[in-house]
Amino acid sequence: MIDGKTKILGVFGNPVEHTKSPAIHNALLKDCGINAVYLPLPVEKQNLKEAIAGFRAMGFAGANVTIPFKEQVIPFLDSVSPVSKATNSVNTLYWEQGKLCGTSTDGLGALRNLEAAGIDIKGKNIALLGSGGAAKALAYAFIEDGGAASLKIFTIEPENWNLELKNSSLHDFNEVEKYRDSIDLLCNATPLGMHPNINQSPVSKAVLTNNIAVFDIVYNPLKTKLLQEAEEIGCKTLGGIGMLIYQGLESFKLWFPNSNTNPKVVFEVMNAE
Repeated sequence: MIDGKTKILGVFGNPVEHTKSPAIHNALLKDCGINAVYLPLPVEKQNLKEAIAGFRAMGFAGANVTIPFKEQVIPFLDSVSPVSKATNSVNTLYWEQGKLCGTSTDGLGALRNLEAAGIDIKGKNIALLGSGGAAKALAYAFIEDGGAASLKIFTIEPENWNLELKNSSLHDFNEVEKYRDSIDLLCNATPLGMHPNINQSPVSKAVLTNNIAVFDIVYNPLKTKLLQEAEEIGCKTLGGIGMLIYQGLESFKLWFPNSNTNPKVVFEVMNAE
């Protein structure tokens, strides 16, 4: 039921037609008995400032932020968390003592997804594709929280990378194959392969060996071309739907700290789709 007391949440991005966040959060809202609705909120790049002003004026309960606004949204917030300061990336907006705050739950979501899949990154060598907001959040989590031994970041935009992490190095995107024999986990944090460009892959099949685990944070489609090709040569693979669910649960707790969230409810909804 939607009535005069219904709270509004949503996800800012462009595009957002592909997003599964409404399914996740509306399932949690229903299960927790919270009178609120979560909507996709498409925003043109030039209108982001006005969109956040509208968010404040209309009293939205909270929001997620996705491509391409994870960095651009920061100047319009009152404060950001330590992880967002380090990574210059925000994926969750929430209120704290009347202030509009931002943080990133992407890294924690990724770690929980890997853990649930039985992929241990402690002491392992990771290759990370991408240099955007999600890539930085994952890089921070892999090194600072996950205990990875080393992290190689591969990007076509090295000027975008301003995150200093121990045991990490920056490389040209086309150099991945050169290091393939020393990679334990390959993680795609670019939008390459995302719907509607499902025939794209961030790397060629020649980069992969069956000793590499492959994690693609893209979740639409559930099995990207990268994951399909990795499976064909015997790699252990993991898609991004679990990361989406786990980072969503962390966001939800910030909006409704007294709620009793049940991950099983969300996985059931995703499996039904």
